Amino acid sequence: MRKYIIYIASFIGAALLQTGCYDDKGDYDYHDVNMMGIVIPETKLRMPKEEAVEVSIMPQISQTLEQNEENLVFQWKRLNPNATLGSDRLSDYTDYSVGKECKITVEPNESDNIGLMLVVSDEKNGTMWYQQGQVTIIKPFNPCWFVLQEKENKGVLGAIEGTSEGYYVYPDVFLSETGNTFPLDGKPLAVTTRRKYGPIDQISAMIIGLKTVPVLTLVTDKDAALFTPSSLIMKFQADRILFEPVQQGKAIKIDTYKMDKHGELFVNDGKSYFAYMDGCCVPYSIKNNATGDYPSVSVYGSYGKKLLFFDSSTHSFLRRNALSSYGDYLNPSNNAKAIRERGTIWDDKYPIQASAIDFNDGDGSAFDPNNIDPSLQVRTIVTGGSGGNNAYAIASTQSGKDLTVFKFSNNTPTCAGLYTVSLPSDINVETAKFAASYAYTADLLFVASANKLYRIDLNRSQVTELYQYEADPSAQITCLKFKDAEDEELGMSLGLGVNTADKGLVVELQLTVAGDVSRGENSICVYEDPNQPIGKIVDISYNYE
Repeated sequence: MRKYIIYIASFIGAALLQTGCYDDKGDYDYHDVNMMGIVIPETKLRMPKEEAVEVSIMPQISQTLEQNEENLVFQWKRLNPNATLGSDRLSDYTDYSVGKECKITVEPNESDNIGLMLVVSDEKNGTMWYQQGQVTIIKPFNPCWFVLQEKENKGVLGAIEGTSEGYYVYPDVFLSETGNTFPLDGKPLAVTTRRKYGPIDQISAMIIGLKTVPVLTLVTDKDAALFTPSSLIMKFQADRILFEPVQQGKAIKIDTYKMDKHGELFVNDGKSYFAYMDGCCVPYSIKNNATGDYPSVSVYGSYGKKLLFFDSSTHSFLRRNALSSYGDYLNPSNNAKAIRERGTIWDDKYPIQASAIDFNDGDGSAFDPNNIDPSLQVRTIVTGGSGGNNAYAIASTQSGKDLTVFKFSNNTPTCAGLYTVSLPSDINVETAKFAASYAYTADLLFVASANKLYRIDLNRSQVTELYQYEADPSAQITCLKFKDAEDEELGMSLGLGVNTADKGLVVELQLTVAGDVSRGENSICVYEDPNQPIGKIVDISYNYE
């Protein structure tokens, strides 16, 4: 086990000059009290991967009446695993060690900060002083852009760790962090991260016993797997996700994957499955509630607490309530938990019963969701506007230059808007990528094509060029994602995966409340390192915890 003796210079500031709390055990005769100042130095450690690491913490002690510390007894306490970091309740701590120096062993892949409390007793007058501290575990790849690349029809996962003020490029994190190659076979399709993967309703999660954790998902056309982002430890793989084709002895053939706030869509060999956002990732078949048929679903989104699917076989939209309360989670999530924890055999006990949307759901409906023009191809559904209460289904003809956008609203009417937007001639609708963000109350979409990024204002039918990667006119923006489309601040920070003739790079743009590129310092950052080149980018996703 490696040993590190860490004595970190303390901050000299008002907060650290405050005197710790103390208990007076005296007899209340008037006398001078030996006042004490305790400073526990800030201790940070990057999460160990292979070996346990021992850190040493040495507090700084000052006294008003004594010149030495022979009168002092030092008791270190460690925060209990289920207690809240920063708790000032003694009952949340367990005695850990005695003596001024505290040695803490940090085990491999231990990612949670370690809470401490130092109790200093003055044996002369019986006073006790308390000071909190902690060992801060710096999680690898937090924050970072994960970058999924393709090399010879196989995946490579890279990362850009840090911020525009300072960053490090890892071209292949599995190789550099674990010594192994990319763990999935097949052509890479998608990378997705989520800082709170699991139930939205924390009370329900606590009652049912589900967990909300950060997650990294990697998908290829032959495989899929969920990982812990900081350690790259695999949680479960496609053979424990796509249960039906595996039980039938069929090869995995993933056509489409998408994660949204309320769950995950898997399209495998033409059949669609959906896994609720309960942290278990157990997908069930999507069924039409009225007909019992399996709809041909390849695009999915959400608005409010509703799931939205498009059935290309009937040219109609379907919806389903998401899980949002204890009653919703109870049966499907208990069943999924049993599959994960007790090895219960999967069956399609809880298929996603999607239903048609009533055209008369509110006065003033803008379109009929059950009768979509067959010449239109619904390419994607993005969620944004008003805190995620709107979904925008983006459609076009096979080679047309006009977009048709169907807006669904959590308010009435559900079918709230129908927009037609003429695109500039240099936008290729076949390869264009779209995004939206909860941070914008206006009906704004963002689209990338070739080496340019545009903003679409649906209400004004305006398409505005925001950014062009000018270093290489032949460059292609292959993907765009907000750092966190569900967050008010990070939902205005947009990342672009750009492929040039010989390398890949990530461009990060800070946008304004109007959806323009900010003119502030570091509002445009190009992440690249000539000594650590990124390859052909397939997808990107921002990880932070």
